[in-house]
Amino acid sequence: DNPFKYAAKAASLSATVMMCWCFVLSTRCRFLEDWFGGLDKVYQMHKRLGKRAFGLIALHPVFLAMDRLPDVPAFLRMLWFLPWQGDRLLLGHNIGVAAFVGLACLMIPTLWVRIPYHRWKRSHEWFGLFLAVAALHVFVVDRDVRAYPALGVWFWGILATAAAGYVYIRFLYRFLGPRYAYRVDCVERQGDVLEVTFAPLGRPMSFRPSQFVYLVVERHGITPEPHPYSIACGFNLESRFKLGIKMVGDHTRSLVSLAPGDPVTVYGPYGRFSDRFLAAERDCVFIGAGIGITPFLGMWHVAVHSGDPVSGPQPGPDDRLAHPEMRPGWLAPVVSLFYVVSTPDQASFDNDIRNEVILSRFRGFSAFESQGHHYELYVSSRQGRIDAAHIDRSVRGGVGDKNIFLCGPTAMVEALRSQFLGMGVTKDRIVVEDFNLL
Repeated sequence: DNPFKYAAKAASLSATVMMCWCFVLSTRCRFLEDWFGGLDKVYQMHKRLGKRAFGLIALHPVFLAMDRLPDVPAFLRMLWFLPWQGDRLLLGHNIGVAAFVGLACLMIPTLWVRIPYHRWKRSHEWFGLFLAVAALHVFVVDRDVRAYPALGVWFWGILATAAAGYVYIRFLYRFLGPRYAYRVDCVERQGDVLEVTFAPLGRPMSFRPSQFVYLVVERHGITPEPHPYSIACGFNLESRFKLGIKMVGDHTRSLVSLAPGDPVTVYGPYGRFSDRFLAAERDCVFIGAGIGITPFLGMWHVAVHSGDPVSGPQPGPDDRLAHPEMRPGWLAPVVSLFYVVSTPDQASFDNDIRNEVILSRFRGFSAFESQGHHYELYVSSRQGRIDAAHIDRSVRGGVGDKNIFLCGPTAMVEALRSQFLGMGVTKDRIVVEDFNLL
């Protein structure tokens, strides 16, 4: 007798599925990373589902109130809290309104307002409360889910899965996640970037080029929430690693107080950005802007030192299995690296990049570039915005048959991707790492 309820129910159930998937996607499970091709892809899907779920769930109360039209005041009253007179449906209605208001308070700053990372992170911790209130709304109303047993099993099953995901990442991940105890070994500051090297305290962490970790610092004055940072070096048998941290927020600025010996916990490693490079099927072009250069430093290390004679401890069978670059006879693709900065003083890792070449078997850039490799520090304040045409001219043989890797500000990445596609580079050969979730 009320056809608007079909749309209302479809909106609420579809939004519930999407929100539950958001909880599952936030768990950092390895099988999800493998399925999507990288944790950044998982989080991008998480963001897209969250936006769509919020839009759909907003339609639920609108369609439930549509039968009040053309009485506009009655329609608007149905969108807000109603006086409760002991009626179970009215109680369920009010709980539903509370759930939507709470969701709006969480989603609007999460998706459309620029807020510091630590506040964005804390706002996500309240999504569990929304899930609980939404489940209570369904339980109190108790209509369709009770009337159709198959729907009830499906609905409560997916809510239980989402709740389990929330409990795991919020309370259990710190104990059950892939965690390693490390200590700060060295801290260097280059402008607004900290280069921090870590050494293992116990079980070492094996990582592949371009992967990232979540860092938790155990020092007074530094907030303990986990923050993701790309590993800015190649793998070594001592399992030491370096992070490049740009000081842009309260938390990252507080890391300047780190000192050698400080204990930290790292979770990970995560990321699949280097998989296409390690497959060595095509030569590669790397374009990193600002702190977006850090994922390329490990791959650069591998490319520069591929074929170097190995001195010191030899990698074991497990290392050779996990790291293609350590297998006998493996040769890296020819690479061209573009490090894009606004001004020269922002090129924090320029010396690291150049030293890799000097310390390799090439002993300098002359022999290195004679093999087809290329490195360029691109200063946009002098040269203007970097574009695909410049990169194509600078790379030996052009970019037409190469894999192109992009990491940096979203505007630059999207502009270059569009330009490369316009030049005929196929979509499958453009590899992007994007953690812009705010």
